[in-house]
Amino acid sequence: MPTPLELAKAAYAAYGESTGGLNYRGEPMPVWDDLGEPIQNAWIDAADAVARELNGSTN
Repeated sequence: MPTPLELAKAAYAAYGESTGGLNYRGEPMPVWDDLGEPIQNAWIDAADAVARELNGSTN
């Protein structure tokens, strides 16, 4: 199974593909490495939560 970081990067890329590369304000999305640690961590936490849900974990 992919790591939470790998899942987060995949989810971020999919979001970008879905929105034409624009963020929620309609501005161009930065590349992953330019997001900054707090936003990267938010994506990682979200991806980890989905992975836990898919695996049936109740943590």
